[in-house]
Amino acid sequence: MVEVLEALAALLIVGVGVLVGVAALTSYSVRYSLRRANRLLPGRGPATAPMTWLWSPGPAATLHRRLRTACKLAGSVPGAGRPQGLGTRQSRRALRTSRRRSAPARDGIAELAREVLEDALELDGQIVTASWLARGHPRAQALAALQYEVGEIEDAARRVHRLSERRARLAQFSEVSSLSLQERIAAMEAAFSELAPRPPRL
Repeated sequence: MVEVLEALAALLIVGVGVLVGVAALTSYSVRYSLRRANRLLPGRGPATAPMTWLWSPGPAATLHRRLRTACKLAGSVPGAGRPQGLGTRQSRRALRTSRRRSAPARDGIAELAREVLEDALELDGQIVTASWLARGHPRAQALAALQYEVGEIEDAARRVHRLSERRARLAQFSEVSSLSLQERIAAMEAAFSELAPRPPRL
């Protein structure tokens, strides 16, 4: 009888240990997922914004979420993300060697998208810093000024994404065999006229 009770107690301890381990692993996984969702860009260091900004209705949290949405839009531009294969020392050396052997053609749209992402990261840090100010007029004034800059980032992300989509449509024209050569050239000329920079409005 004593041996049976000891066996049951051992099973109970093992069962409790397994449950505690599963709960701890689940908690860690949830926290990691929330931290990752709170970052503006995946794989760009730890998120400096508080995790509560994922759902908080406060002005700083709202600005942070708007920047996150803009980064998703700009980050969807092909070539805008971080180059793959930067995880090891060997891959970095191979990347430098490949760059020396053949310099890739510059992608102006991807460079613009990367600039949008970098500006968004810098602006997000300013939002976090402004949120540390004491409640009242100084913090409200600082966040109001940053709201305009967030709008500028959102507009830039939309415009760069639109340029990328136009370029993708332009690339499709060369693959459409149903159009004649003259029609494809005319379509490309029209698309390039849309991509051409225009003087700012006065």
